[in-house]
Amino acid sequence: MNDDREMFVVNTQCAVFRGERILMIVRGQGVQHAPGVLAFPGGKVELEDGPADVLETAVRREVLEETGIIVSPELEYVRSVSFSMNDGTPVVDALFMGEYREGEPRITDPDEVADIRWMTAVEVLAEDETPPWLKDAINLLVVRRGEAGHVR
Repeated sequence: MNDDREMFVVNTQCAVFRGERILMIVRGQGVQHAPGVLAFPGGKVELEDGPADVLETAVRREVLEETGIIVSPELEYVRSVSFSMNDGTPVVDALFMGEYREGEPRITDPDEVADIRWMTAVEVLAEDETPPWLKDAINLLVVRRGEAGHVR
């Protein structure tokens, strides 16, 4: 089938919890989309992430690459959204949540990640660097964790 429509870039993010704190990054100035804002760690799905559990594999790899943190094997799907990057590239973004397993935060590429922080939901919502889409996700996570009592 020949289709002239654009393909989506598939991106994954993970809200990694350590108690009441969430692992957050400040996006570096070298990233294509939303430099300088707070975000969950994550990134694009790569061919090597498949074929099984491709989104989960990608998000675990990206969290480790960006922050040095290993996420629990159990991840919970939170939501997916679509948007267009500044250059018009269509993106599908899948958000997961999981628990901190091990590791110490470290920046490996300052162009990609300018800072790593463990923050409460209240702190994330109060930051000037928090974009509206992250505020929506944080509020959704607060409700999810409040209903479930913990990440499954």
